[in-house]
Amino acid sequence: MPCKATLASAVFVLVTVLLLIAAMGRISHASDSQAASSQNAAAMRVTIEIREFKFEPASVTVHTGDTVEWKNDDIVTHTATADGGGQKPIFDSGNIPTGTAWRHVAQQKGTYSYTCTLHPNMHGKLIVE
Repeated sequence: MPCKATLASAVFVLVTVLLLIAAMGRISHASDSQAASSQNAAAMRVTIEIREFKFEPASVTVHTGDTVEWKNDDIVTHTATADGGGQKPIFDSGNIPTGTAWRHVAQQKGTYSYTCTLHPNMHGKLIVE
């Protein structure tokens, strides 16, 4: 029959091993979430507000992979359409009704002038680096 001291030592060692295993799992999960959060931090979202028949700010600089959001806070529907120069535009939101938003992920470097096709006096510039 084992003595009480040996049994207590075995229980202590078992509990210590289980705590170490649990701690290792938490460390692994923490580093995984830090890596995911670093990747997410690399891509940003920039919001352009549409109000009083203007894009605000009128010019925005982002990096490839960033998301640009046009948020319509105006009283009428608008669009955000890149000037295609006779070709298909790089982006075209279609109609953005009041109180809604449209998002575009910047994929190609360049400078893109855009307008509201419904109100051609509205101009903006998206610079993708």
